[in-house]
Amino acid sequence: MSVDIHRATTERVPDLAAVLGRSFVDDPMIAWPIGPDQLDLATSMFRFFNESYVGRGWLWEAGSGEGVAAWLPPGYEGEMMDVDRAVRPLLGENAARQGEFWEWIAENFPSEPFWYLDFIAVDAERRGSGVGTALIEHGLAFARRDRVPAFLETGRPGNVPYYERRGFRTYLDEDAPNGGPHIWFMRFDP
Repeated sequence: MSVDIHRATTERVPDLAAVLGRSFVDDPMIAWPIGPDQLDLATSMFRFFNESYVGRGWLWEAGSGEGVAAWLPPGYEGEMMDVDRAVRPLLGENAARQGEFWEWIAENFPSEPFWYLDFIAVDAERRGSGVGTALIEHGLAFARRDRVPAFLETGRPGNVPYYERRGFRTYLDEDAPNGGPHIWFMRFDP
């Protein structure tokens, strides 16, 4: 099945944020820092990220909202952290925990240039149809072209074999500080 992957547009930001919010509301990497069952807050947070990324050309949509991914080019992970720092005021009392968690994540980024899969989500009704694989392969094509690694992290153990089947390998897995979730740091080397 062919999946149309294209740059997302500003008008698509709310719908794509909704897909991300629903997909990540129970993900340990979101639920631990901002609290469980915070769908509105998670969606608002992703809307903020999407609004920041869409103008930079980092936000990719599959079909008409079937899936979404943020692929950041080499050298822009610092900008991603600036966006994360800017979103923290939305989180109220959870801002400090979000900050500590994502600063720890950033400390474990690869030291060489890399393409970064910041987030990826597929609408629940389209999972298992190749949408996620198409979004991943889209970004891996950039890594292959530029001859640099691709990087991601996940807090869901079931995601690890999924990403391994797409060529990623775990290079570090450990618990986040202060009782945070277990995180797998994974990279793809072209």
